[in-house]
Amino acid sequence: MSLRLTLILTLFGCFFISSANATELQQASFENGAKLVVEEDHSAPVAMVQVWLKVGGRDEVPGKTGLAHVFEHMMFKGSDKLAAGEYSKRISAMGGNDNAFTSTDFTAFFETVPAARVDEVIGMEAERFAHLSLRDEDFQKEIRVIMEERRMRTDDDPNSHMFEELSAASLRLHPYRNPVIGWMQDLKKLSIKDVRAFYKKYYVPGNAIVVVVGDVDFEHLKKQVAATFGSMKAGPVFPRFNPVEPEPFGPKRISVTLPAQLPMLAITIPVPVWKPGKNDVEAASLALATHILAGGRSARMRRELVDKKRLAFSVSAGYDEASMGLDLWYAYAMLGPKQTTAAVEKAFWELMGDMASKPVNAKRLAAAKRNITAAEIFAQDSLYLRAKQIGHLEVVGIGAANRDNWLKAIKKVTPADIQKAVGRWLIRSRSTTGTLIPEVKS
Repeated sequence: MSLRLTLILTLFGCFFISSANATELQQASFENGAKLVVEEDHSAPVAMVQVWLKVGGRDEVPGKTGLAHVFEHMMFKGSDKLAAGEYSKRISAMGGNDNAFTSTDFTAFFETVPAARVDEVIGMEAERFAHLSLRDEDFQKEIRVIMEERRMRTDDDPNSHMFEELSAASLRLHPYRNPVIGWMQDLKKLSIKDVRAFYKKYYVPGNAIVVVVGDVDFEHLKKQVAATFGSMKAGPVFPRFNPVEPEPFGPKRISVTLPAQLPMLAITIPVPVWKPGKNDVEAASLALATHILAGGRSARMRRELVDKKRLAFSVSAGYDEASMGLDLWYAYAMLGPKQTTAAVEKAFWELMGDMASKPVNAKRLAAAKRNITAAEIFAQDSLYLRAKQIGHLEVVGIGAANRDNWLKAIKKVTPADIQKAVGRWLIRSRSTTGTLIPEVKS
């Protein structure tokens, strides 16, 4: 047995004992709705600061998609006290780095900085949060950048373009059917008036969560955040758009013809997400089933569809338990010139039928549990990943206090639980299948 595997096994066996000695999360809420979550780690004089907003692509209205992502760009264009670009220059000058990301569920801004400069960083974050310039000339430049970003990442990438079409066809009501970057026709029509209205509505302290992980003192940070984010004028916090997606009436299909080199098959299925205390084993079973199918070189999809039957040259699947309302579970296969989508689709559903009718191999389930647990443990080496997990769990409503409960749920899953989850959710009648057909040049 390798030293690495021995370490993983040892960690897995003692995780729920040793986790009691880990630094506890400390939280504070302020009268205006702003929140602070801190995990002290004094192993190095560094800190990760992240500001999470409970606003993402799901909060946009039809015809105005892409607005949440616009702010990922506009937040760097200056405020009352910060010139355009000054924020990043000051972070860089102190030896740090910064960036941002947008999702369907959230927008987040983050910085890795020396621990001694955290107060300064929080002050700058609060300044641009509350006093963003939002000049029309900046917006006009950035919207062109965003449209070009969309062209490069989606319109000119046949695989991404096909997945976008598949997501839109898979869901009828849920906002995950829209791309975070926005539909091109919407981007072309957005105005600075739309941007300012979105900012006024959603950039309020009640939607803000400040997450800090590193060599900091919670009591000191609580005073600093109270004087910045906590002192802002409260604004109304609107309920988030989270409709109940109608149950599928049967399988759906789309075919997309694009200038691609090779065909691709992709399948999506709406599945439940994790609701602590309500469906822990079911969500953990879906996560483990997905890992058994697609987690690593020995995963079943790779072994059976690629290595054994030679029906595709690349396969994968994915599930995000920490979403809002539902997750759009997916599986896909990249095909070579002589491989057919019909053959790989048939083999995929035979594989899923086998998982639904027979308990998974106990050794493979144990290996999947070890792998998921090891990944969670090794992620603790990264201040960024730890803060990201905390912020993510907070904005989707799971709560960072529940983070250890996920591995407890993983540990409880039995082969029968996975069989039940696959047979209930990952079935053809609930699926949408997309086929990418390479365009034939005349």
